Formats: sequence, C-alpha cells, structure tokens
Amino acid sequence: MNLFRYLRKHFNIGEMLKWILAVNFMVMALFPIWWMFNIVFSEPGIPIAINPRLYPSSFTAGIENIKQVLSEANVLAAYAHSLEYSFLTMLGSLLLTSMAAFEFALFDFPGKKILFGIVLVALMIPTAVTLVPTYLLVANFGWVNKMQGLVVPGLASAFGLFMLTQFFKDIPRELMDAALIDGDNHFGVYWHIVLPLSRNALATMAILTFMTTWGNYVWPMVIAKNNDIITVSQMINWYNDPNSFMTVNLMMTAFFLAALLPIVVYVIFQRQIIQGISITGLKG
Repeated sequence: MNLFRYLRKHFNIGEMLKWILAVNFMVMALFPIWWMFNIVFSEPGIPIAINPRLYPSSFTAGIENIKQVLSEANVLAAYAHSLEYSFLTMLGSLLLTSMAAFEFALFDFPGKKILFGIVLVALMIPTAVTLVPTYLLVANFGWVNKMQGLVVPGLASAFGLFMLTQFFKDIPRELMDAALIDGDNHFGVYWHIVLPLSRNALATMAILTFMTTWGNYVWPMVIAKNNDIITVSQMINWYNDPNSFMTVNLMMTAFFLAALLPIVVYVIFQRQIIQGISITGLKG
C-alpha cells in the first residue's frame, strides 16, 4: 500500500501506462523484423529453434545469403518491375487524385455531394468484390501481362481523394483569387498555388501509395501470369512455396530484401507521413 502511494505521489500512473503500452506495441512491431534479420545473418545449418539467440552470429553468412538470392534469374527483374509498378502508380495517382480533390474541395458543380458520397462508399467496399470486374475490364483492353494492366487500376485512390479534399478545403480562397486576377488560369491555380501549399499531404499520399503498391500481392498474381512483369510479391510467393525446397535462411533473406526498401522509405520519410496525416486530420 505504501509502495502504491509512493508511486502515485512521484509518478503519473496514466503516463506510465501509456509508455508501457507504447513499448509493448513497439516490441510487437519490431521483433519480427529483427528475428528475420537475425536468421539472415546467422550460420547456415544451425536451427534457430534448437539454438535460439537474439543477435546475428555471422554477417559473412548473411552477405552470402543475399548474394545467393540476388543471383537467381528472376529476383533482380522482380525488383525492377516492382519499382516501375510502384513509381508509375504513385505518380499517376498523385496527379489524378490531386486534380479531382482540387475540384471537390474548392468548387461547386452539379452532383458534387453525390459523387463524393460514392467515393466514401468505395472506401468501404472490399477489394475482393471488385477484383473480377476489374480483371474483365483490363482483359477487354488487352492489358493482361502488361505494365499498364498493373498500374492503371490503382490510379484512382478513394482514400487519397478523401485525404487531399479535406486538406485542400482550408487553403485560403484569397490566394486563388489573387492568382486569377494576375492572369493565371484554372489549371495554373492548381499547379502554382494549391500543389505548393500541399506538400506535406502530397508527400504522405505518395509514400503510402508507394508502400502499398510495393506490397500488393493479389492484383499482380491475377494480372501478371508470366515472368515478363513478375513483381517482388510474386517472387516471395515462390520462396514460400513448400515445393521449392528452399532453406529457411534463404527464404528469410528473400523476405528481408523484399521488406528492406519499404522500411528504408518509411524511416527516411516518417516525419512527413506523420505531419501530413496529423495536419489533414486537424483540417478535416
């Protein structure tokens, strides 16, 4: 009882509980990544289950594992295709979504509320519901096993449209009026005024779109049926196949290489992600 009174007097119990929860969530998020790194950089032939350890035992073995995975014929091609797929989707989605959000947020037109309501409904529709209709549409265009078949269906982002619309609503209308008085046109206001003022929100959407597209598994498996545009997610599926007879260290190395780029992107741009989401939430 005295200990409880002492803790209550000298420590904020609520703050302590927040920190304990935060540390627990951090461990739960980081431990699988660290365990994967641990297996990659360990001596082959020594099962982790028999000799568990929380630290890498051989960086030389890890480098050899990485070299062996990268020497596979389709691995580097998968990385190149995923980079192209992710960057094209990110750039196209930024352009189309920001232009649509510009109109929804700052101008009135017939059917605006109905159309925006349809966008909100689209946020609640599972991807599996639209998978077959989207595939049939792409197949009718002749885009199966082609990069445009991968990219184009992902350009329209309902979440991105909602987020940017909420952000654009609080851009001062006086700035746009001043630009129009100075002789700028409708597109010029969007390009010269709205986009520069929305860098945080655009950066957040760009990073989230890139990371989501990089990890997309279902759509590439449906639309890319041969090795011409194989992506990292499909390559990982090969390594995870029980019939591939891959050792655990090589399997984890493939997983590690697939996760490395999104992790680096998030670590570098985490401040922009947090700022963009927090500012958008406050303005919405």
